[in-house]
Amino acid sequence: MQDIMRDMRTAAVANGIIVAFHVYVALAWEGLYFLVPVVIIGALVFGAYSTRGRLGAGLLAVPQAAYLLLVPELINALSSENTPGVMEYLLIPFWFLTMIVNFFVIHAEWTSVPHSTSEE
Repeated sequence: MQDIMRDMRTAAVANGIIVAFHVYVALAWEGLYFLVPVVIIGALVFGAYSTRGRLGAGLLAVPQAAYLLLVPELINALSSENTPGVMEYLLIPFWFLTMIVNFFVIHAEWTSVPHSTSEE
Protein backbone atom coordinates (compact mmCIF):
# COMPACT_ATOMS: atom_id res chain seq x y z
CA MET A 1 0.00 0.00 0.00
CA GLN A 2 2.83 2.36 0.81
CA ASP A 3 4.38 1.84 -2.63
CA ILE A 4 1.08 2.76 -4.28
CA MET A 5 0.97 5.98 -2.26
CA ARG A 6 4.46 6.90 -3.50
CA ASP A 7 4.02 5.97 -7.14
CA MET A 8 3.93 8.78 -9.71
CA ARG A 9 1.36 6.84 -11.74
CA THR A 10 -1.08 6.91 -8.81
CA ALA A 11 -0.67 10.67 -8.46
CA ALA A 12 -1.03 11.15 -12.23
CA VAL A 13 -4.27 9.15 -12.34
CA ALA A 14 -5.74 10.95 -9.32
CA ASN A 15 -4.78 14.37 -10.66
CA GLY A 16 -6.00 13.35 -14.11
CA ILE A 17 -9.44 12.58 -12.70
CA ILE A 18 -9.55 16.03 -11.10
CA VAL A 19 -8.42 17.65 -14.37
CA ALA A 20 -10.99 15.68 -16.40
CA PHE A 21 -13.77 16.74 -14.04
CA HIS A 22 -12.71 20.36 -14.35
CA VAL A 23 -12.62 20.12 -18.15
CA TYR A 24 -16.26 19.09 -17.90
CA VAL A 25 -16.95 21.98 -15.50
CA ALA A 26 -15.25 24.40 -17.88
CA LEU A 27 -17.22 23.22 -20.88
CA ALA A 28 -20.59 22.82 -19.15
CA TRP A 29 -20.73 25.70 -16.67
CA GLU A 30 -17.80 28.05 -16.36
CA GLY A 31 -16.82 28.75 -19.93
CA LEU A 32 -13.65 28.42 -21.95
CA TYR A 33 -11.66 30.93 -19.87
CA PHE A 34 -11.78 28.40 -17.02
CA LEU A 35 -10.22 25.82 -19.32
CA VAL A 36 -6.88 27.68 -19.45
CA PRO A 37 -5.74 26.93 -15.86
CA VAL A 38 -7.15 23.41 -16.13
CA VAL A 39 -5.05 22.70 -19.24
CA ILE A 40 -1.96 24.19 -17.56
CA ILE A 41 -2.41 21.97 -14.50
CA GLY A 42 -3.03 18.97 -16.76
CA ALA A 43 0.19 19.71 -18.66
CA LEU A 44 2.14 20.00 -15.40
CA VAL A 45 0.76 16.66 -14.16
CA PHE A 46 1.59 15.02 -17.51
CA GLY A 47 5.08 16.53 -17.37
CA ALA A 48 5.57 15.24 -13.84
CA TYR A 49 4.50 11.76 -14.91
CA SER A 50 6.74 11.84 -17.97
CA THR A 51 9.90 13.09 -16.30
CA ARG A 52 9.72 11.73 -12.73
CA GLY A 53 12.64 12.24 -10.33
CA ARG A 54 13.34 15.70 -8.93
CA LEU A 55 12.02 17.47 -12.01
CA GLY A 56 8.80 15.46 -11.85
CA ALA A 57 8.44 16.23 -8.15
CA GLY A 58 8.92 19.92 -8.86
CA LEU A 59 6.35 19.86 -11.67
CA LEU A 60 3.84 18.06 -9.43
CA ALA A 61 4.49 20.54 -6.62
CA VAL A 62 3.07 23.41 -8.70
CA PRO A 63 -0.49 21.99 -8.95
CA GLN A 64 -0.16 20.83 -5.35
CA ALA A 65 0.51 24.42 -4.26
CA ALA A 66 -2.57 25.54 -6.21
CA TYR A 67 -4.62 22.81 -4.51
CA LEU A 68 -3.42 24.00 -1.11
CA LEU A 69 -4.67 27.50 -1.90
CA LEU A 70 -8.12 25.99 -2.45
CA VAL A 71 -8.33 24.16 0.91
CA PRO A 72 -10.31 26.94 2.66
CA GLU A 73 -12.75 27.03 -0.26
CA LEU A 74 -13.16 23.25 -0.16
CA ILE A 75 -13.83 23.26 3.57
CA ASN A 76 -16.26 26.13 3.12
CA ALA A 77 -18.12 24.14 0.45
CA LEU A 78 -18.67 21.30 2.91
CA SER A 79 -19.76 23.58 5.74
CA SER A 80 -21.80 26.12 3.79
CA GLU A 81 -25.35 27.10 4.59
CA ASN A 82 -26.44 25.38 1.41
CA THR A 83 -26.66 21.66 1.87
CA PRO A 84 -23.65 20.05 0.16
CA GLY A 85 -24.59 17.70 -2.63
CA VAL A 86 -23.27 14.40 -3.83
CA MET A 87 -20.43 16.07 -5.76
CA GLU A 88 -19.19 17.83 -2.63
CA TYR A 89 -19.28 14.59 -0.66
CA LEU A 90 -17.42 12.70 -3.39
CA LEU A 91 -15.11 15.22 -5.03
CA ILE A 92 -13.81 17.08 -1.99
CA PRO A 93 -12.68 13.97 -0.04
CA PHE A 94 -11.15 12.63 -3.27
CA TRP A 95 -9.35 15.94 -3.73
CA PHE A 96 -7.99 15.77 -0.17
CA LEU A 97 -6.81 12.19 -0.75
CA THR A 98 -5.15 13.33 -3.98
CA MET A 99 -3.29 16.03 -2.07
CA ILE A 100 -2.06 13.43 0.44
CA VAL A 101 -0.89 11.15 -2.39
CA ASN A 102 0.82 14.14 -4.03
CA PHE A 103 2.73 14.87 -0.82
CA PHE A 104 3.95 11.26 -0.62
CA VAL A 105 4.90 11.17 -4.30
CA ILE A 106 6.69 14.53 -4.22
CA HIS A 107 8.67 13.42 -1.18
CA ALA A 108 9.50 10.01 -2.65
CA GLU A 109 10.55 11.41 -6.02
CA TRP A 110 12.51 14.32 -4.55
CA THR A 111 14.47 12.15 -2.10
CA SER A 112 15.00 9.18 -4.42
CA VAL A 113 18.51 8.34 -5.50
CA PRO A 114 18.90 9.01 -9.23
CA HIS A 115 19.52 5.84 -11.22
CA SER A 116 22.64 5.87 -13.33
CA THR A 117 22.02 5.33 -17.00
CA SER A 118 25.29 3.51 -17.62
CA GLU A 119 25.95 0.08 -16.26
CA GLU A 120 29.31 -0.50 -14.68
